[in-house]
Amino acid sequence: MEKRLDGFHLKIIAIIAMLINHMGILFEWGHTIQTLPLYIISEFVGKFTFPIMAYLLVEGYHYTKNVKKYVIRLAIFWIISIYPFYLLRNPDYPFSLIDIPNNVFFTLLMGLIMLIYYEKIKSSWGHFLIIVLFIFLTILSDWNVLGIMLIWAFYKFHNDRGIKIIMFTLFLIIEVIAVVGVFVASNSLSYITELIGATGFLAVGYLLLNYNGNRGYSPSWIKWGFYAFYPLHLILLEFIKYLFF
Repeated sequence: MEKRLDGFHLKIIAIIAMLINHMGILFEWGHTIQTLPLYIISEFVGKFTFPIMAYLLVEGYHYTKNVKKYVIRLAIFWIISIYPFYLLRNPDYPFSLIDIPNNVFFTLLMGLIMLIYYEKIKSSWGHFLIIVLFIFLTILSDWNVLGIMLIWAFYKFHNDRGIKIIMFTLFLIIEVIAVVGVFVASNSLSYITELIGATGFLAVGYLLLNYNGNRGYSPSWIKWGFYAFYPLHLILLEFIKYLFF
């Protein structure tokens, strides 16, 4: 089967999915019956974003000519995105550094640094300890434990069979979490939402299997624009919410 998606296509899919997902969160689509279908869709496509970003991170690590610049770029946008992400998670509360969970760029940054040290260390125990350390470092970050494990898995099993296993495993993990949530909260509707949303992991697996390994259209403004979209779209959505909701 011909693989039709390149890196540019995956980036566009990721940022569109991110936008829809954050609209569902900020505009509280899950709080009313009328907008519940929109919320379910936003949760479904929202599962596309981080796996694509994690996969492209691993691709970038393999092919970058300067990994230090890669680290610096992620660090810059982690810092820039701190307050916009805080507003996404805590829209009704005053700013406090204590309350800020780290945004997705911090998780990606830690994942990249983990890969750098993972390759330097040769022992199996050393590899295990590195993974545990970076799981601990991202415990208060967006995608936290799953994010670091997903980056490591894409690095370790970087082939079509690996992608299928990884994404199906992620689907099952989210389903187990959702089932536990039903028993704790006794909310079957939340389980249905999670069930449909988690199938997004299966869909994104299909997208990654159609990646042809090419960077695609990638001038500098696209590379930087992909990162800048994250804080900018959060600020724009907050402004829209402030004006109309």
